[in-house]
Amino acid sequence: MTKKLPHGRGSRKGFTLFEVLLALGVFALAVTGLVIAIDTTLGAALEARQRSLCRAELESRLAYCLADPPVLGTRSLTAEENHGFRVEESLTPWAAKTARGTELGGMQKLTVTVTKGTQSDTAEILLYRP
Repeated sequence: MTKKLPHGRGSRKGFTLFEVLLALGVFALAVTGLVIAIDTTLGAALEARQRSLCRAELESRLAYCLADPPVLGTRSLTAEENHGFRVEESLTPWAAKTARGTELGGMQKLTVTVTKGTQSDTAEILLYRP
């Protein structure tokens, strides 16, 4: 025959208030850590996307400048007229010499800088225009 415990101090029918509060505290810490991890991951993904868009715009502007190079000097586009990208293009003469040491005329350096928000990217290319 088994002995029944009275409904007093010795019986265990559920969780105590302390156990419930402790479990809620551990759950709150886990959720906070998860939210911080998701926020960090989202920030990194957005930054990578902005860097990728900036690089694509830079490549597009380089291709455009190869087809229609700016005159010697600078040309710029504001972000409002270029779907959010600020573009600076400059074409300067570039002194280049052949292997024999003679000056090669007609060389120019094209520099394109694209800026979107805090992200900026620059590329340079030499053009030969005799």
